Amino acid sequence: MKKTVIRHINQRIAEGYEKRNNGDTKACCDHFLNAWKMLKETAPKDVQDFSQLVEAYNKDEADYDWGGWIWEIGEALGTAGQDDSECLAHRIEFIEAFKTRFPATSDEELLEFLQRSLIKTHYLMGNDEMGEQAVRDFYQQYDYSVWGYIEWADALLKRKPSPTEETYQQVLAVYRKGVSLEDDEEFMDILQRRIEKVESILAG
Repeated sequence: MKKTVIRHINQRIAEGYEKRNNGDTKACCDHFLNAWKMLKETAPKDVQDFSQLVEAYNKDEADYDWGGWIWEIGEALGTAGQDDSECLAHRIEFIEAFKTRFPATSDEELLEFLQRSLIKTHYLMGNDEMGEQAVRDFYQQYDYSVWGYIEWADALLKRKPSPTEETYQQVLAVYRKGVSLEDDEEFMDILQRRIEKVESILAG
């Protein structure tokens, strides 16, 4: 990648962070996605591990950390999507594009984050069939993780301003799917607190 291209990418990223700091999450997403498009199109075609790309072209201390920034794109689109469903659609497009462009990425934490974000986003948008497929894909790779079920159930809760009792029952059933898993104790505690909260609501 040419230094001029890298500079342009980092400039777009900087503009995105500036917009976010000023409270304009939608504009932040636009700049981030422009930077992502530029990076995706100019990265060497033979580099299919994003971590390898970062190692080769993202070493300058003045540069933004692309590895961390990819997480930021997903988070920013999720935040903007609370007010603009178009941003949720862009989040799905971004995640799928990342997986397609960098299929050999070795950063497992990043890949897990993106896949569980895909689960949540599909369910938030009412794409239940696609959400179910995203859950299956997630647990084929991360069979220990409670986060697939947490993201699924959290999204069901947030789809409507006032969930019905039927929704709470559905959410509780999804949360409980994770109880038998052997994830980190901290994450198991997070799951348990969610279960207890919903049980309390249902108990009246």
